[in-house]
Amino acid sequence: MNNARWRRKTRAIQVAGLLLASAGFAQAEDLSDIYQQALSNDPTYLAGIHQFSADVEGYIQARSSLLPTVSFNMFRTENKQDIKSSDNDVFGFGSTSYPIDDYTLSISQSIYSYTNWARLRQAEALSERYQGELAALEQDLLLRTAEAYFAALAVHEENTYIAAEEKAVKQHFELIEAKRKDGLARETDFLDAQARYLQTKARALEIRMRLKDSLEMVSELTGTTPASLALLKAAVPMASPDPASTDEWLGTALEYNPELKIRTNAVEAAREEVKSLKGGHYPTLDLDISYNNNDTQGSLYGGGSEVTTTAATVSLNIPIYSGGLVSSRVRAATDLLSRTMQELELEQRAVKRQTLSAYDGIITDIAKVESLAKSVESYELAVEAKRVGFSSGLTTSLSVLDAERDLFFARSEYARARYGYILNTLRLKRAVGVLSEADLTQVNGLLADEKTGSAHLSAYSRTTTLAVAGQAD
Repeated sequence: MNNARWRRKTRAIQVAGLLLASAGFAQAEDLSDIYQQALSNDPTYLAGIHQFSADVEGYIQARSSLLPTVSFNMFRTENKQDIKSSDNDVFGFGSTSYPIDDYTLSISQSIYSYTNWARLRQAEALSERYQGELAALEQDLLLRTAEAYFAALAVHEENTYIAAEEKAVKQHFELIEAKRKDGLARETDFLDAQARYLQTKARALEIRMRLKDSLEMVSELTGTTPASLALLKAAVPMASPDPASTDEWLGTALEYNPELKIRTNAVEAAREEVKSLKGGHYPTLDLDISYNNNDTQGSLYGGGSEVTTTAATVSLNIPIYSGGLVSSRVRAATDLLSRTMQELELEQRAVKRQTLSAYDGIITDIAKVESLAKSVESYELAVEAKRVGFSSGLTTSLSVLDAERDLFFARSEYARARYGYILNTLRLKRAVGVLSEADLTQVNGLLADEKTGSAHLSAYSRTTTLAVAGQAD
């Protein structure tokens, strides 16, 4: 059976699945649709966005310690006084009431603080780190969306193939059962066919459960289970990574990978933390200026007064001894700096491994797809030949059943290799830090431009049926 016949057969099975699911036709949601939904609904992404917004405030907070602080205070006091006794012959008795109005304008400015400047540089490094975390967050959402989407399609194909195998094995079992009743089949053939049929049914149930779970994985991103998903086209162009040199990919990773940016800036922030703590040994110089106006509109013994006071204070603080606290903190921060440097080294090695793994995965998947496509054709021919051989008495029943099973696994591996190629192209770009929505849009162009059946949750056995109208050639 050639590829065209295989696709026609697959399409027939898919249409049958649609009818069995009793699902109406609806426009399929494609990869771009799912991604746009995830942008607005994925809790992991949205939580990261809020965390980023909170983190970047750290720079403003650190900078504030270098800027002046201005405050204004005022109060009004109503006084009522009665003379109970006095040695003053003139004011020996009487009472009075008067207000006091007072306001003060104060300005404080740090003139020199080594710690504050180190904190600002640390905040700048942390701001760069947070930018890296945001880039990683955005690229992770792109990759997670693609992985969830194609995981669902991969299990859907497995479900399609296991349905075909289950149908074929059931027909074979019924044939053997009929022959056994007529005394034309051996008991061992009947038992083999029965066991394989029950085993296939069990595998089908397990795959349908995984299909339901894969759709729930998509739902984790979007908040809703997709009604339908666009399928991958039958013909997908495959190309080796460009550039072909792994050294160029590794060089790009060192420059753009967001995790490396995060770790690099974490080292810089830790270095500035050490400096800021060392600032505990250094003097600080501060300036305070205040202006005060006090208007007392009366007194117990006479008229009031209005007094203004302008004061400027320069404060020099020289730390001498703090019980070893500052030195201890510096030692602890130095050890933490060494730890972050080791974490950077670990991340560099991990990025190298991830880049090479994705690169090699693309090369391997291209070769696998080519080989497995031929393997599927061979297994299809083998199944037909063994069915004919069994009808002629030249092949055992078990041989036919084994061929059906081998065909299922070959088809499943072929599908996984195709999806693996697409995902590895995205993983390679994610590893080097250049994955973008444009890459997802390009992959989206590989999906069928057609309507598909509904993917819905079925009350039966808590499984999910993904019914499909057709597959593009």
